[in-house]
Amino acid sequence: MIRDKYRGRGVGIVQTGWAVGWGVSALAYTGLYAFLPEAIAWRVLFAIGLLPAGFVFWIRRHIDEPEIFRDRQRARPTVGVSHLFAAFQGPFLWTTVKVTLMVAGAQGGGYALGIWMPTYLRTVRGLSATGTGGFLLVQILGALFGFLLGSYLSDAIGRKWTFMLSAIGSFIMILIYMFVPMDNTTLLFAGIPLFTIFLIKFPPMGSFMTELYPTAVRGTAQGFCYNAGRAIGSFLPTLVGFASQSLPLGATIAVFSAFASAIMVVMLLLLPETRGRSLDSREAAPAD
Repeated sequence: MIRDKYRGRGVGIVQTGWAVGWGVSALAYTGLYAFLPEAIAWRVLFAIGLLPAGFVFWIRRHIDEPEIFRDRQRARPTVGVSHLFAAFQGPFLWTTVKVTLMVAGAQGGGYALGIWMPTYLRTVRGLSATGTGGFLLVQILGALFGFLLGSYLSDAIGRKWTFMLSAIGSFIMILIYMFVPMDNTTLLFAGIPLFTIFLIKFPPMGSFMTELYPTAVRGTAQGFCYNAGRAIGSFLPTLVGFASQSLPLGATIAVFSAFASAIMVVMLLLLPETRGRSLDSREAAPAD
């Protein structure tokens, strides 16, 4: 649906909705915990979290399929159950494995930091629930900057360099955030560059995976790589929880975030740059 020249920023800007949703949830978290008992507040938050699901059905009914997909479906109108495994066919297998692990590194690092950050702020830094919410709002502002910056960088310097910049920069910023002595005010503003550099890795994901696969397997491959990567990455915050029983929480977050960044960098070294690729060029091309 988006021209090759602008695909990175087009797909990336759509993903800024993640930061907007995160901001709304942080506002809800701060407000509810300020006025309701904790035992009730989290249940209300869960109920609020169900509301956006209804919009998905409404929005989907008002978006047409891209022309390149419709053309492909006319040429190949039936898709069987075996198509679920199309991303593992010979030409695509190793691309799928590498992209899945790359996404696992990106998502795992994000989970390790994002899920445990409120706990870190409350238990290590001694902030109240409302104070934690204020910190999160500043960090979410950094995330919004990161999404917007990553959207433009993915077209300007390429998908891989944007990923690399984020992975290496995230490692450096987490070390600074967790280990450099600073008061809470300084820590508050340090969250902006931390989450900016941390989140620029996500806007190129959609365009990168789109440009790696032909139309016949693109949806299946992207769906598997992103969600399997997310599933693998979800083990990292669990490991943070176990490790933090014997190590300081800040150090544990830093260690597992560094591990996630390392996985991402290694997989990126094995994958090609895709900036500027025409989707038509992927139809008869071998997998990377």
